[in-house]
Amino acid sequence: MNSSGIRRMIIFGILIVLCFVWILYMVTPPYGTAEKAFIIRENSDFKTISKHLEEKEFIKSPILFSLYASVTGMKSKVVPGEHTIKQGKGYREILQDLSTLENETEAMEVIIPEGLTVLEIADRLNKSGIADRNQFLEAARSWNTLTEEQQEQLGINKNVKKTNIKFAVEGLLFPDTYYLEKNMKPGDVIHQMTERMVDETKKLTIHTDQTPYEMITLASIIEKEALLNEEKRRIAGVFVNRLEEGKKLQSCSTVQYLLEKPKATLKRRDLKIQSPYNTYINKGLPPGPISSPDLPSLKAAADPEEHDYFFFVAKQDGTWSHFFSKTYKEHRKYTQLSGNY
Repeated sequence: MNSSGIRRMIIFGILIVLCFVWILYMVTPPYGTAEKAFIIRENSDFKTISKHLEEKEFIKSPILFSLYASVTGMKSKVVPGEHTIKQGKGYREILQDLSTLENETEAMEVIIPEGLTVLEIADRLNKSGIADRNQFLEAARSWNTLTEEQQEQLGINKNVKKTNIKFAVEGLLFPDTYYLEKNMKPGDVIHQMTERMVDETKKLTIHTDQTPYEMITLASIIEKEALLNEEKRRIAGVFVNRLEEGKKLQSCSTVQYLLEKPKATLKRRDLKIQSPYNTYINKGLPPGPISSPDLPSLKAAADPEEHDYFFFVAKQDGTWSHFFSKTYKEHRKYTQLSGNY
């Protein structure tokens, strides 16, 4: 065989190896351990089922999944109905889950809205019979409830653990729709909700010098301050400008977090509450998040709008929007107009 033929053989061999590596990667389950509901409707074609499995992050390749199902003969065994599938399973395990409804648990749909605190989530889960309130709060106070991998992904280091926080998992329970069983172990619920936060945050690129945990903390404040998604990046920019200039954040939401019940309007004495969470008397971010931020708030914190605003205040005109100011003098004009501080 001449040198030209040898080169072709080598190239062909390399292509075969690369193809094998690609297939091996594509059939490996996406990272995750959360359980999610998966519904197969009557007369759904397998192409659609495979595509939905990819969208819900159970598989990476609908084509390879369909091919595997056809070759193994499991394609025809899939039954319509509501299935509960755990992320991280291989093709065979997924198809086995989709082939029967006998092993399905009676999972309840539980909606966790954005902006809730751990206390509010505990109340909601307790009311639904998912987890005991007191046991849930006890688990929520401990960092050990989270896996080491989750802590690493979210940027929870030794310095974070030394801070005086109210709940370890505050802000880490991603607001979403969950399918949960009755009387679950609180740690299992927390693990599943935190895993969803890990999944969402690892998709983001942080354009500031914040750690993921600091980004989530900032996002939690944005969540409570901004009612309009289109203003979230601008509000994030205000907070980042103040942090960079060494100014106090002066977020009313951090003070509201300290109150037993939120107030429609804070009093001056509220702004003097002694707590590391009070950003009217302390510089920098609070020790940890104050609520569970949604994806737009996380995106805003990760990529704040660049501008030279340092102040904002609600307009109080029913639009849920804010006045933004570059100077304190201008801000005072707007605060007097809106009746805020």
